[in-house]
Amino acid sequence: MPRLKSVIGWLGATTLFASPALWAADSTLWLERMAQAVREQSYHGSYVYERSGIFTTQDIWKQVGDDGIRERLLQTAGRYQEWLRQDGRLVCATNSSLSQGRSQTSLRAGVDPEQLLEWYSMRNLGTTRIASRDVTVIGIQPKDGFRFAHELYIDHETGLLLKSLLVDEGRELLERFQFTTISFDEENYSSGLEPGESCREVSVMEPPAGVDVPFWEPQWIPPGFTLGERQIQSINGDGPYVSSQIYSDGLTSFTLFVEPLGRDKPAEDLRARLGPTVAVSRRLMADSDFYLATVVGEIPPRAAERIADSLSEAVVGARR
Repeated sequence: MPRLKSVIGWLGATTLFASPALWAADSTLWLERMAQAVREQSYHGSYVYERSGIFTTQDIWKQVGDDGIRERLLQTAGRYQEWLRQDGRLVCATNSSLSQGRSQTSLRAGVDPEQLLEWYSMRNLGTTRIASRDVTVIGIQPKDGFRFAHELYIDHETGLLLKSLLVDEGRELLERFQFTTISFDEENYSSGLEPGESCREVSVMEPPAGVDVPFWEPQWIPPGFTLGERQIQSINGDGPYVSSQIYSDGLTSFTLFVEPLGRDKPAEDLRARLGPTVAVSRRLMADSDFYLATVVGEIPPRAAERIADSLSEAVVGARR
């Protein structure tokens, strides 16, 4: 696996023709193109997603228009699953409790290349071909133990991400995302955007007036991660209400979910991991009420556990 070796070994390489500063400058230009393509490029394609040795294949249709970004994903092997998103929000799904599909290109929309240089080292690893298209490969190595290494394959013509690898601190491949075919013909990407009959509408239930939901603020998060979106939604339409808080460093993210528990409802601390995704839960108490807090994200387990453990130290006041 020559290309995988490059992402885990490039820090030890030397060259007579370029300095790390020049590598970083060239890499950030490619990441800027990638972020722009996420915002502006429509397409239709098929890709393979692998984690923990398990493969899935999906088709994706994406259209960028005056009304925003519409994106449909369809699993093409195994159980029938379908997802439709509008501007990143899930609109309908065959089963909203299942994974909401995998679209690496949509996850990279918020990349800030200059900010990333504080937490990652970057290098241009050369060129190759993915889905019969020329790409440049950018290696991204974390400067601490709180995030993973990435290898990004960026299309020369459009700037789209056509393949990515995610590698942990033990140099194990955690995740592979790779397009097998892709088309930029309008007829191809516009014709497949209508959801099927089994795609059920997903609605977010906001709490009624007068109902307060506490947001828990971790006392520790990895350096470089900042709080982005906050949401409150109902499990069954009329409460209890679950809060979610998304934190990102510009390249990867984690989400903190907090669910209220009844006094007699059992809940145990847990740790689970599937490929790059880790989930760590802690049972907490505030004002004589019990809660279950869960940290979910593509971060090392020790980082997720430290975030979850820090929640026992403080709680932010109730917010809407």
